[in-house]
Amino acid sequence: MGSSETLARQLDVNIEADEVDSALGDDLSTYTHSLASSLIQSVQENGRAYHRYKDGSYILPEDDLEQERLDLQHEIFLLTLGRKLFLAPVQGPMQEVLDLGTGTGIWAIGFADQHPESNVLGIDLSPIQPHAIPPNCKFEVDDFDTRWTFNRKFDFIHGRMLLTASADFPRLFRRAFHALQPGGWFEMQDLYMPLLCDDGTLEGTAYGTWNDTYMEACARLRRDPSWTAKYGDWMVKAGFTGVRQEIFRWPVNPWPKDQTLKEIGIWNMINMLEGLDGFTVRLWTTALGMTAEEIRIFLVQVRKDLRDTRIHSYWPM
Repeated sequence: MGSSETLARQLDVNIEADEVDSALGDDLSTYTHSLASSLIQSVQENGRAYHRYKDGSYILPEDDLEQERLDLQHEIFLLTLGRKLFLAPVQGPMQEVLDLGTGTGIWAIGFADQHPESNVLGIDLSPIQPHAIPPNCKFEVDDFDTRWTFNRKFDFIHGRMLLTASADFPRLFRRAFHALQPGGWFEMQDLYMPLLCDDGTLEGTAYGTWNDTYMEACARLRRDPSWTAKYGDWMVKAGFTGVRQEIFRWPVNPWPKDQTLKEIGIWNMINMLEGLDGFTVRLWTTALGMTAEEIRIFLVQVRKDLRDTRIHSYWPM
């Protein structure tokens, strides 16, 4: 659902050459080129690369290792959702589609391929998306946590794994509501933290300590990943109707007997092992004042625990 509020045109940092008034000379084009180049240059820290635009507002890296992990994680979502990109019971055409925090753009590209009638816009703080994309797909560097200035309304808005990417989710959901066409859909696919374990096997482990310390560090930065449990209530308060929640489990390694969950566990163990450094180092150095060296020494034991099938933890999704 959406209101009739008119939104101003969005500022696109990628200004085309033919949009620049030649009477202004070369100064503006030089400035524009410098601005675009500065966005592409990552912030280097403790051997990892982070987005330069609004540096620090998102805690995960943007480097090749993280991009590979994000694409692997996309496959886990497809496995979980029966090869579907979304669960919303959309009926009719989706002409305008917005992907919040698009990352590598893999969801937006997949959606654009499956729905050639749609115009898909993916926005992110990092300009890491590929250049070879479907003609009905576009990416822009933008911060969805600031005022939205899109020049159109959307039929479908999608967000995935944004749990620490917003300082104010109720405000984000209100913006999504007002940016939708009447009858439009908004879908969030997200992780709840702390990671759970139903039989006590996580207690007393380095991995359990990591789980608790991660929550403490996020709370100090006011980016509590347990907020995702409130999404449904916040959507209702924003004005959405027909709100529905589905909960899935991603085991952290192949401990389950169920074959589908075991397969998800294998993929998610790789996801965790590849992502652990990126999840942890910048967050803990920033929020807790620890050094990268002492964090990485601690993570050695956490990685051993992640492989231990006697520990029956899982991601609530």
